[in-house]
Amino acid sequence: MMFEQYYEQFEPMIFHMMKKLHITRDHDLYLQEGRISLWKALEKFEAESGEFAPFAYQYIRGGMLDLMRKQNKLLERETVKADEYWQMNMEITEDKLLETDMLMPYAEGLTAHQQKWFWHTFVDDMKIREIAELYGVSVSAVKKWKKGAVERLREYVIVNEHVHAGDGG
Repeated sequence: MMFEQYYEQFEPMIFHMMKKLHITRDHDLYLQEGRISLWKALEKFEAESGEFAPFAYQYIRGGMLDLMRKQNKLLERETVKADEYWQMNMEITEDKLLETDMLMPYAEGLTAHQQKWFWHTFVDDMKIREIAELYGVSVSAVKKWKKGAVERLREYVIVNEHVHAGDGG
């Protein structure tokens, strides 16, 4: 008998097993696993062992259970990775918010262009060339933003040092 004939005969058994194991997704994958298991059962079966149907039933069941275990392990790994990813993202977001809060007073006295250089340099870790490309301006323009910002930042630091020195801290 050809495999196609065995498959036609045992296809209801494969669907029965899928129903019995409560397979609700990846039907095609489990149907294919049932076919492969039936094929393997045909190759391993020895007529002296008894009837083929119970042997095929156990083989099909075993193949589907193995696939379920593999799928569950994979899903578990993906879930853990997703959890780690979101946890890491939350930490990065919290760090960035803290960093932004700490830098905000320094940026307040800067012009709009100087702030672009400031934020992209200190928060986004961008180079002058990258900032220029982002805004479609020349590198020398961004260097001017930087020069003006650095001057204002120095003034800010000097003023704040005097204020804090005057109150004993």
